[in-house]
Amino acid sequence: MDYLKEFISRIQSLDKSKRVSDVFKDFLTLSTCSIAQPFYRSEEIEQKYLNTINRYPKEQAEDYPRLLAFLVKSLEEKYQDFLGQVYMNLNLGNNANSQFFTPYHISKFMAEICFSDFEAKLEKEEFITLSEPCCGSGGMVIALAETMKAKKYNYQKQLFVEAIDIDEMCFMMAYIQLSLYGIPAKVIQGETITLKFQQVVYTPMYFIIGIGFKLRNYLEKEENNILQKVDPNNITM
Repeated sequence: MDYLKEFISRIQSLDKSKRVSDVFKDFLTLSTCSIAQPFYRSEEIEQKYLNTINRYPKEQAEDYPRLLAFLVKSLEEKYQDFLGQVYMNLNLGNNANSQFFTPYHISKFMAEICFSDFEAKLEKEEFITLSEPCCGSGGMVIALAETMKAKKYNYQKQLFVEAIDIDEMCFMMAYIQLSLYGIPAKVIQGETITLKFQQVVYTPMYFIIGIGFKLRNYLEKEENNILQKVDPNNITM
């Protein structure tokens, strides 16, 4: 089955009374809530799910789990930026902001070129960290994870990602795909430059492997290394 074609077709036909962008955003909202709720057990998340799904009659509401199943099956087949392809195929990009997602094969090529730097660090450290300040749907992060796996590294235990995007749909797409690929990540909606954030959520794997404790130790070690390199005689006010 061509999951991408089927997914797009169902999004376009699910509810003709709504804009395609709204139907897709509702899919992202429902999927984000479904993935996050078992780990956060938040009444706010549950209410957001109910408010969204209750806008649809039963037969249309039942299509959303099917869409999520298409996504899961497509990601099981191969590493890819599935939701990014959907987003661009539905012409949902913001042209005013020059919003264009990097094709996955280019992201993969870039990840392979840059991996030598990551590999050198992995030889010394338990895991590596990656900051993606304009993450889109998470394609670059997924490409790095695929590259790590090809090089016999376990990205589920040896990678931590902080992914940021100002666009809410990108925020949700990144969270969903990084979650389904089992990538430990902190996903943020907000502005990288001003550090004004609207939403922050951690992927399930962050909790499952308990990387928070490892991350704190890692950051303390990095801070100590920086302090040790500072020559107090060279500090000027």
